[in-house]
Amino acid sequence: MAIIANKYNSKLKLFYNAGTDENGKDIIKNKTYSNIKAAVANDDVYNLGVELSQLQEFPLVNLVRLEEYQLLNDVED
Repeated sequence: MAIIANKYNSKLKLFYNAGTDENGKDIIKNKTYSNIKAAVANDDVYNLGVELSQLQEFPLVNLVRLEEYQLLNDVED
């Protein structure tokens, strides 16, 4: 049984530094944007993330692209 993995969609997750807690540890908040088309280039996703982060209150500390795959069973009839 062979499984086929087709790129489906992506998500863009932005991480922000929201300050420090009473122990001096960084408070990291995140925001996820769904339904990013799988065909969109990484450069474009990165640039989108940077532009979106400039609209936020806190500074951007990390940007992650999460890939989603549709898994299909390759059954021959």
